[in-house]
Amino acid sequence: MDAFLTFLANIVATQQFFQVCVGACTMWLVGWMVTRGRSDKDALPAPASGTIADVPVVPFTGGPRDTLDMLRELRDMARRRTEDSGHIRECVRIIREETKKQTELLQEIAEDQRIEHRLNAERQHRHP
Repeated sequence: MDAFLTFLANIVATQQFFQVCVGACTMWLVGWMVTRGRSDKDALPAPASGTIADVPVVPFTGGPRDTLDMLRELRDMARRRTEDSGHIRECVRIIREETKKQTELLQEIAEDQRIEHRLNAERQHRHP
């Protein structure tokens, strides 16, 4: 019996036995999660209408007229998106130019204040 326990202790002490035990536990856990997931999925209610879970309707089932109408709408949406991005680009350009003007104005004011401060300091220094 002591020889068997010693043999068992030597087996448990090796890294290979530990790897086999961890692998077996992992496989058992994965198998349990897969079977549990399948049974939980079957028990769920049907998805609500109007949600992302709805199956999309094939867009081209209405015939050529509906297909052409849909393509025209897509073309109009792309045209409007292009126009809107042009308006946005123009607004950004105007904002950039106005910001540049305001920055230059503030720099001129700061320079005038530096000159005024320096002149006042010189006047104070001459006439105490």
